[in-house]
Amino acid sequence: MVNEETVISSISHYQPNVWSQLTKISQSGLIGNGYIFSGPTGCGKEGLALLFSQYLNCENPKEDVCGSCPSCFRFQGLQNEKLKLVVPLPAPKSKSSNGEENSSISKGDLELLTESIQHKSTDPFYKISIPRASRILIQSIRELRKSLYLKGSQFGRKVVIIFDAHLLSVGQGEAANALLKILEEPPENTTLILVTDHQSLLLPTILSRCQLIQFPPLSDTYVNHWLESHGETENTAYISGLSKGNIHRARKLLNKSLTDLTQEIELFITQITSTDPNVWRKFTQDYGRIAFQKPDELKFQFQMASLWIHGAYHLRNKISLPIHKTELIQGMELFNKQFPNSDLQGIVLLLDSINESMAMNFHIPLILINLLLDIQKKLNT
Repeated sequence: MVNEETVISSISHYQPNVWSQLTKISQSGLIGNGYIFSGPTGCGKEGLALLFSQYLNCENPKEDVCGSCPSCFRFQGLQNEKLKLVVPLPAPKSKSSNGEENSSISKGDLELLTESIQHKSTDPFYKISIPRASRILIQSIRELRKSLYLKGSQFGRKVVIIFDAHLLSVGQGEAANALLKILEEPPENTTLILVTDHQSLLLPTILSRCQLIQFPPLSDTYVNHWLESHGETENTAYISGLSKGNIHRARKLLNKSLTDLTQEIELFITQITSTDPNVWRKFTQDYGRIAFQKPDELKFQFQMASLWIHGAYHLRNKISLPIHKTELIQGMELFNKQFPNSDLQGIVLLLDSINESMAMNFHIPLILINLLLDIQKKLNT
């Protein structure tokens, strides 16, 4: 079990190049008012944003946070007064008398948010996900604006971290425009960090007012170390190979047997390559429901399908991958015989595009139907 006092600071060790860049920014004294932390899912962006905010307020910073000063102590529970967290929340069910959204969050969602923040303080890879939360609310930005301009202690720097920042642009983009006003006239001694998997979905006006910090996927070496620390010793190379530097995916794979995973992936591949209208109907119904109830599960299914097709492509070109050392290779061999001229790279791009469509809250059944039609074209290229 990882010690709570070191769990946040340890994150610097698996994104060392990015962390070095951030510490140099802090030590230079030229700290910006806005940053965008962008990179693939599960690469530690959120954890490093939390660590950077702690570093900016640490009383004895060196190459890392000291971890023992009063400020660091409060950051370890994500309870420091200098830290403001903004996350996607469910749209309010009622409106005030003037027609504006009610800013109150339900008691159940508030309790879940509190528990999630506590969990995040002990696990930087934990993803805060409130049910039915599909956007950053404009009320969250308005309340943020009120608090940022209040005077506080002179020591340290106020840091606002917005998780899933691309969801600012959902709908009419009211939250994004409200945030833009803060970036245009930033409060003194304040830094905003927008964390996103989908940088391209942010408003160009927001992008132009923030400095970009780009994150690479985690190294296989670190993912192997993480798996071993969580009790996995037999299939580390295989899981690491499928994870592609994504700890969220590694965590999910850790809880699945190889047999169950093989069956799930092969069923998914069979469905998306079928020409049976009944199969298509069931596929859009089932995965449309999953998209609403468990969006992360849908993303996982598409990620696994993409990796499987990617593996089939490399198998066709006689390039060995860790995935080929599992029973998944049998299905790939049959697939390549059935579709010898298919555009596998094109199919991978189609599957990967689903996550961005989901992030924009497009109509899922329509997305799935178009996907099936497009895949048929790629299979018969």
